[in-house]
Amino acid sequence: MKTAILGIGTELTDGQIINKNAAWLSSHLKEYGVLTTHHLVVPDDRLLIREALDFCAGKCDVLFVTGGLGPTSDDFTRDLISEWADLPLEWHEASWQHVNTRLTSRGYTVKEIQRQQCYFPRGSRVLFNSQGTANAFYLEAKGKKVFVLPGPPREIEAVWNSDIEAWLVENTADLDPRITRSWDTMGVGESDIATIVEDVLKDVDVEKGYRVHLPYVEVKMSFLASEEDDFEPYVEKITEALQFCLVTRDAETVPEMLAEILSETSSISIQDEVTGSFLINRVLPTFREILNNTAWSFSNIADYEDESEVVLRILPVDEHHVKIETVKGQQIHWDIIPSPYKTANMAERRLQYFAEMAMVNWVRMLR
Repeated sequence: MKTAILGIGTELTDGQIINKNAAWLSSHLKEYGVLTTHHLVVPDDRLLIREALDFCAGKCDVLFVTGGLGPTSDDFTRDLISEWADLPLEWHEASWQHVNTRLTSRGYTVKEIQRQQCYFPRGSRVLFNSQGTANAFYLEAKGKKVFVLPGPPREIEAVWNSDIEAWLVENTADLDPRITRSWDTMGVGESDIATIVEDVLKDVDVEKGYRVHLPYVEVKMSFLASEEDDFEPYVEKITEALQFCLVTRDAETVPEMLAEILSETSSISIQDEVTGSFLINRVLPTFREILNNTAWSFSNIADYEDESEVVLRILPVDEHHVKIETVKGQQIHWDIIPSPYKTANMAERRLQYFAEMAMVNWVRMLR
């Protein structure tokens, strides 16, 4: 089963926002063995949208369209889907009641312009949107299965949870999903990592790839679920070969590991005198998501009188070494970490490395 994802909105093509919806959908579809072959974005232009619908439909079995279902004059996705599918729009009273209930319960006045969100191509199935006024819909047209979704990511996730996931469970049961195993390494260059991996996989017919996302080099190896037993020995060989620089496996992240360990902690203080904004930028999104019931603070100055349940410090030793420290009650653990990046033009990468290694060592010390 192949899918294409079409994002509609001038805000996407002019660079105002990034099309995160396509990435989110692709990653979740992959779990069901659905292969995404194309991501395409077009502005709010009727001709370009029609051309994009034809192009994407020619490349896939299932088409996802996002954006353009709102109440304003530039929201005409439903009209163009109706024309493209040759299915007239029909009024959906339950959607109008949904618009009224959602807006009035929040103190808004319902306007006539909102009515355009309540028309859907004849025969389509309306998909309830619990996070917005614009319901999504599903239809079959031109031999394709088509999901038409609102643009806001939170609303797409809501429709996914209420309808799309169940559809996938029912319609992908016979697929052979593709598995990707991955290794995140640090402190070794991409070419050196590739040389190691290529030697392990010499004469092995398997899809492999590399991705630099500083300070990491990621190695990926993909195969069908039915082939897992055949490739598992090579997965183990790669793991062993990369052990000296391996940090995480299979898309796990160090901030997630750290947050999970700290999830039962009442208060946390992170004190970073080294990395500037690198460390806080790495932990902030994950901490906000996982540590909802924990008081935590961040400072660029070490406070040795801090009475938080856990104190995490990264302190300068010299240009190429830092001290990593954890304090929990009467227990104090520390280590000196050297950087592999010695030259002046690698100063920024050195700070990134120290930020990641601080988290890696905090995880090790707190376990």
